[in-house]
Amino acid sequence: MAQSNFTTLNNLVFPFKNYVLALPGWYPTWVDPLPGDFNQRHIIAASLHTPQIVLFINKDVSGTIKKTEVRYNQLSKQVIEVIVLYPKSNVEFIDPVKSGIYFLNLLRKYATLIKKRWGPPVLMHSYIVVKGGIEGLILSKRWGLPFILTENWTIYYPNDPGYLSKRGKGFKWAVHRVFGGVKYFLPVTNDLYSKASKLLKNVPYTVVPNVVDTETFFLNEKTASNNFRFVHVSTMIYQKNPHGLLRCFKAVMEEHPQATLLMVGPHPAEVKDYAAALGFTEKNVRFTGAVSYKKVAEFLMSADALVLFSRYENLPCVILEALCCGVPVISTTVGGIAEVINNDNGILVEESNEVQLMEALRKMITGYSDFDREKISKDALAKYSYEAVGKQIYSVYQQVGCIE
Repeated sequence: MAQSNFTTLNNLVFPFKNYVLALPGWYPTWVDPLPGDFNQRHIIAASLHTPQIVLFINKDVSGTIKKTEVRYNQLSKQVIEVIVLYPKSNVEFIDPVKSGIYFLNLLRKYATLIKKRWGPPVLMHSYIVVKGGIEGLILSKRWGLPFILTENWTIYYPNDPGYLSKRGKGFKWAVHRVFGGVKYFLPVTNDLYSKASKLLKNVPYTVVPNVVDTETFFLNEKTASNNFRFVHVSTMIYQKNPHGLLRCFKAVMEEHPQATLLMVGPHPAEVKDYAAALGFTEKNVRFTGAVSYKKVAEFLMSADALVLFSRYENLPCVILEALCCGVPVISTTVGGIAEVINNDNGILVEESNEVQLMEALRKMITGYSDFDREKISKDALAKYSYEAVGKQIYSVYQQVGCIE
């Protein structure tokens, strides 16, 4: 989560009349600072041109929250956050119904509070079809204002176990209703739009990529090392295929013993156990566990290459962050990754193709001098900074006709 400065409602400073109400489906909170941090960066980028009020309402499934809590945060001069968390029901079988009713009541209460205090927004900007899109649809009908939708979710991809076509009727109905009412669609890749457009009503769209905090991720001189340093950043769940990556690295390390692999992020215990079963020690493969956003940047800056072997993706933020650091990327050609990775900044392999991944790892080691780190960083900074993405979002606001 970006710098928090929790305060009272009366102490919030927001002297703007023309603002956008941001309605994220995923967002960082004081309970869990990781989910939806990319949405928060989008909102910061958008605020460079149009002030933003964020309303995030979510059920706490961790059990940390025992009663509804609301916190107000002055994120910046241009952004304030109203974050509302409510507890899950103690009775599991009634939780979905009870949670849904509670969510709608809280949406009405805090949207009304925002409107009374700062006046109506000029536009609603939803992030993630559920719940952000649902909130936008409800408030759009209630207030007679348009809403637009930024989407990162992978539910439009058949490889995702949560694929939209496999969902229940109620879920699919809600998604179709959102897309039937949205004014403008902002997928983060062309591939995501292509997948969504096959399932949903066609709406005007513009691709707006994820944002990188370029004050944190940038080209930095690496410390000297005799090792070739690969880094992998993820939660290491099934989607990320860590077992396949470890198998491939084992084969390549036997030919290039100077190669090392740093596995960054929270991981299931069985992934680390699998690495040990393959004979790896911390000298070859090291697991960091969960780390801060800033620490991820430090690991990338000291790496020679980022490697991902995902079964399905949209466009992982860590790829853009690595490029801003001038780090070439090895990745599967899933989702929209092929839209940003090419021969100048990385190597693409087929999903689950371990032969291709082994060859890519070898090629990265032996042909590393072919990559121009300075150019990789320069090109990425021009596309994924707050300023670059903020201009794109502002252009969409203007096209919708709510911002001059």
